[in-house]
Amino acid sequence: MKDQNIHFSFFTRTISNLSLTCATALALVIGIGTEVKAAKIEFDADTYAGSNPNTCTPQLPETGGKCFIEDGFNVEAFSAQEIGSPTAFYSEGAHFHPSNSYEAQHFSEVDRLLGIYLTLPNGGTFSLKSLDYQLRDNTRAIAGYSTDDTKILISTTFDPSQPVLGQFTEYSLGTTLSPMFQTLNLTEFENITQVYIASSGDVNFDNITTNSIPEPSSLVGLLLVGSVGFCLRKKESQR
Repeated sequence: MKDQNIHFSFFTRTISNLSLTCATALALVIGIGTEVKAAKIEFDADTYAGSNPNTCTPQLPETGGKCFIEDGFNVEAFSAQEIGSPTAFYSEGAHFHPSNSYEAQHFSEVDRLLGIYLTLPNGGTFSLKSLDYQLRDNTRAIAGYSTDDTKILISTTFDPSQPVLGQFTEYSLGTTLSPMFQTLNLTEFENITQVYIASSGDVNFDNITTNSIPEPSSLVGLLLVGSVGFCLRKKESQR
């Protein structure tokens, strides 16, 4: 029996030492070697063609809106109708408006908000860094906004049953139509899991740039083993 205990003790120490080594290595990988991945949603023509790209599963509730995967991101069109009322809903007909490989955002009713909804398929976190925009028309605006100053609207949350005004961070574009795209740099949207991008009028969007930290899922198991090994080692040292 004593020999068996010695063998078992040796085996336990060996496993715990190896596990602790793995945990230490993992900590170094996560703490020092984590690499930030940059991505750019360019509404690539090959992916985006036909205005009906449907290569992913829509994430928004009660909607069959179109979506696609580009550069690792789930890009979904949304159309919230009857906004600001208890009967508000996401339309099943939400779609993109492709034009020369950019999103030609437009509006047709004051109580309807169209936009883009971004997530990572694995539910990971990312940061929204910038986007390119072009004010195309300034003759229409959704409820709560004026044609005198079209706004880009960005938020990590959105409740269609509430008025749009007050739910989004706003970026003023004024009334001057732009012949070229301009870049809006962003610092307010760090470590998020979703984002809604829309506008109060007719605005084109392109080159939505993000940073994300890949989830080291393959290393999580090693961390668990390392933790167990550490506990075993600590318990044995107390005997």
